[in-house]
Formats: sequence, C-alpha cells, structure tokens
Amino acid sequence: MFIFLIGTIGNTLNVFILSQRSLRQIPCIFFFFASSIASLISIDFGLITRVLSGWAVDPTYTIGWFCKVRTFIVFSSRAMVFWFFVLATIDRWLSSSVQIHHRQLSTLKNARRATAVVILITMIVYGELLYCYDANLIDAPFKCYAKTHACQLLADMTFVCFTTIVPILIMFIFGLLTISNIRQSQRRILQMTSIAINPTISATNHEFQQRSKKNEQHLLLMVFVQVFVLAILTLPQAIQRLYAAFIGSYNSQLQATIDMFVYNFVLLLTYLASATPFYIYTLTGGTLFRKASLEFMQSIYRAIRRRC
Repeated sequence: MFIFLIGTIGNTLNVFILSQRSLRQIPCIFFFFASSIASLISIDFGLITRVLSGWAVDPTYTIGWFCKVRTFIVFSSRAMVFWFFVLATIDRWLSSSVQIHHRQLSTLKNARRATAVVILITMIVYGELLYCYDANLIDAPFKCYAKTHACQLLADMTFVCFTTIVPILIMFIFGLLTISNIRQSQRRILQMTSIAINPTISATNHEFQQRSKKNEQHLLLMVFVQVFVLAILTLPQAIQRLYAAFIGSYNSQLQATIDMFVYNFVLLLTYLASATPFYIYTLTGGTLFRKASLEFMQSIYRAIRRRC
C-alpha cells in the first residue's frame, strides 16, 4: 500500500512537472516524462489488484482475459521504463559529444521517434504473455500464472534479458562513454583557453554558458542516480527468476514457502524502483527540476485562487 501511494503520487507529479514549458523541449526530459507514465501504469496495474485483494477476490485469479491483459501491461510497462532510461543515457552521450554531428542527433523529434520504437518493440516482445498466462490455475504459485513450464521459462528469460540485464549493460556502457566525452570536452576547453581568450565574450554569454553547463550536469546526475537505483532494486528479481528457472524446485512445502516469500519481496523491490523517480529528481535535479516544480505548484495555487 505504501509503495502504491508514493509511486502513484510521485509519478503523477512527475508527469505534470516534466510537461512544464521550461522542461518539455529537452529530449532527455522527454524520456523522463515517458518513463514516469510507464512507471505509473506499472505500479497501478501491478499493485491495485494486490491492494483490492484485501477486500475482495483478485479478478486476475478468476477472469482469464483480465489476467492476460494485466500481466502484459505490467511486464511491458516495466520494460519500457528501463528502455526509456537507456534512451536517456544515450541522449546524454550524444549531447556531451565533442562531435557536432552527434550533438545534432539529440533532438525532441528523434526522442519521440525513439520512444515510439521502444513502445512498439516492447509490446511485440511481451505479446507472448497474452497466450502464456491464464487464470484459475491450480498447480502454480498464483492462480494467474504461466500455463506451462515452457511459457514460464520464456517469460522469465524475457524479463531477465530484455527488461533487466541488456538495458543495464547498455546504460553502463553509454554511461562510461558519456564520462569519456565529458573528459574530452574538458581537455578541449582547457586547450582552447590556453591558446587564446576571446575578449569579446560578454559576461551575459558566459553566465548563460555556465547555467547551461549546470543544467547538463543535473540531467546527467538524474540519469546516473536513477539508473543505479533501477539496477540495485531490479537485479534481485532477475537473479531470483534465474534461480527459479534453472535451480529452484519445490521439494518441500517449507522451500516453496521460502521461495514465495523471496519472490514477493524482490517483486516489491521492482515496484519500489518504479516509485522513486520523483524523489530522486527532487534530490538530484537541482534548480532545473525544482524550478519547474515550483512553477507547477504556483500554477495550481493560481487556479485555486481563481475558483475561490
């Protein structure tokens, strides 16, 4: 319930704040915006049935199509969160490049195209869940589960590879490349400064450059911290699914109970990963994110005053 509340509130605030005029033209922010929507969908569809099960029967346990659709939406939206951050990491690499051709690729138009491609590919990859999962199962950990062992193995490997391992590796690689770009840029600036200092550069232009540099640093920090949190909170479930697929077997009721406890715990960690972006952005976004947050709060206050 706690993760459901903080995740829903945080991601809803993210959607409104990141769509502010001062932020929405930045390609990297667009990926944050898309990931917030995907996180909101993942949390609400994933946890709402668990919350409601305390008062009524979980409909995914008894209604076949509801089980299929809910599983498809949760898994695909969770994967989209990862791949949107992959795109954000790639965007940071492009924007920090010393090559102008690379920097020109970091545009809002390309960001929207890449987002559409990720959504399409993710839906295709996880389309098999619409067949593999079903409700009213008896010999399964949950009543809404994969119909066969082959289906479960396919779903687990898709989650481990497509949703977790591959995106994390790509983010790690482009993170290192971004750091390399930053070091190259710093060396280039030092070389240019040592050769000559242009006296025509105005103080206003210098201030603008410093502000842009700070914004870039905050964006980079937001990406890196979020990627780190995603990796820490989701790798345990990937490891658990690998264990369950190749090693784990229910030889006793005690082991089955322990495995189920571990599964539920690491599953909650993945939902926690989807619930944290707003709070991470608030801590690491600097004036870039906080200014947009303040503008959003002020717009709400003005709207309330007009109605009163």
